[in-house]
Amino acid sequence: MKKMEYLEKLREKLEAFGKELQEEILEDYREHFAEGEKQGKSEEEIIDELGNIEDMIQEMIQDLPESDAEGVSWEQEPEKSFTYSEPFKEVVLKGDVAKIMVSQSEDDQLHVNYENNGSLSSQMKYEFCQRQENGIYYAEVKRRENVEDSEEEGDELIKLKLFGRTIISYGNASNFGKDNHAIVLTVKLPKGMPKLNTTVSSGDICLSKLSLEEFKSTSASGDVNITEVEIDSSEVHTASGVVNVNGGEFNKGRFTTASGNIVVNGTRLSLGNLTTASGNISVKDGNMGEVKYATASGNIVLNTNGEAYECGTASGNIKVKAVGTPKKASLNTASGNVQLSLEDATGVEATVRTISGSAKIAWKDETRITAKKGTFRYGDGACKVNMKSVSGNINVQCV
Repeated sequence: MKKMEYLEKLREKLEAFGKELQEEILEDYREHFAEGEKQGKSEEEIIDELGNIEDMIQEMIQDLPESDAEGVSWEQEPEKSFTYSEPFKEVVLKGDVAKIMVSQSEDDQLHVNYENNGSLSSQMKYEFCQRQENGIYYAEVKRRENVEDSEEEGDELIKLKLFGRTIISYGNASNFGKDNHAIVLTVKLPKGMPKLNTTVSSGDICLSKLSLEEFKSTSASGDVNITEVEIDSSEVHTASGVVNVNGGEFNKGRFTTASGNIVVNGTRLSLGNLTTASGNISVKDGNMGEVKYATASGNIVLNTNGEAYECGTASGNIKVKAVGTPKKASLNTASGNVQLSLEDATGVEATVRTISGSAKIAWKDETRITAKKGTFRYGDGACKVNMKSVSGNINVQCV
C-alpha cells in the first residue's frame, strides 16, 4: 500500500467523525509521513509504523471523550428497558436534556425504556438512574459526575493521544449512522396510576392517551405536549417552551409559561388558569368552564364554548368568539383592542369603558351604540359583560 492510498483509506474511515477532528488527525498523519521521508524511510516502512487504520479507529472510539478524573469509568449502554409489575402510587421522571414520552400501558405493568442515540460524547455525558422508595418509582436521566463541558458553548471537547501527544478538538463525534440524536425516556403507565411528576431542562415532555388523578410537569426550555388524556388535577409550567394541549378532559388545570405560547384545541377544562408572560394564548373548540386567561404582552384568542371568560393582558389584544350561552365575560387590556362575539346569547348586559379608544355594541341587527363608557342591556341580559381598555378599542357583537 502506498502513501496516497493509505491516507485516502484513513479519510474514508474518519468520515464518521466531526470535520475538525478529521483534519486534526489527517494533518498529524501527513506530518508523520513527511518526517519519515526526511529520515529516508520508504512509504511502506512509514505505513508499517503507523499501523492498521481499523485498530486506530477502535482505540479512538474507546478514548472519546477522555477524562483525567480518577475513578471515572464508562460502559456504553445506549438503550435500557425495564418492566415492573408492583403497584406504585406515583411515578417521578427527570429528563434533563432528554425527551420524556409517557402513554398508557397495554397491560398492568410499568414499562420504562431509556435510549441515547446521541454522539459518543453524549452517551458518555449522560446516564440513566432509577430507584424505588415508599411506593414511588423514580427514573432520571442525569449528567455523569466528573464529566465537564467544553468552554465553547455548543461544542464537545474531544481529546485523544496520537503519536505521543494529545490532540484537542472542538467538534462533534459521530453517531455512526443514527439519524436521531435525541435522548429519549419512554414510559408506559399501568391503568390506575394515581400520580405522575415530570421535570426536564431542555427536553420535551409528551403525554398521550392516559388517565391520571394528578399530573405535574416542569420544563425550562422544552415544550410540553398533552394529547387525549383524562386528568383530575394538572399543573404544567415551562419557561420558554410551548404548551400544546389537544383533546382530553381536565377537572382542574393550571398551564403557565414565561415566554412560550399556550395552545389548546378541542379540550374540556372545568376550572383553571392559562397564564403566560410574553407568549400568546390560543383556545379553539372544546368546552371551557371557569377559566382565567392572562398574559402580559401577548394576545388572547378564544373560539370555544365556555361558562365564563376572564381575560387580562397589558399590551396585547383580546378576541373572544363565545359559543353557547356564557354567564359572564370580563375582558381587560391596557393598550390593546378587545373584541367579543356572542353567537347564541339570549341577552347581554355590557359594561364598557375606554379612555382614548372607542366602544361599539351591536345587538343582532337592531342596535349599534358608540360610546366611551356605559352599561347597555339587551334581551334578557343573561350574559354579564365587563370590558375595559385604556387606549384600545372595544367591540361587542351579539348575533
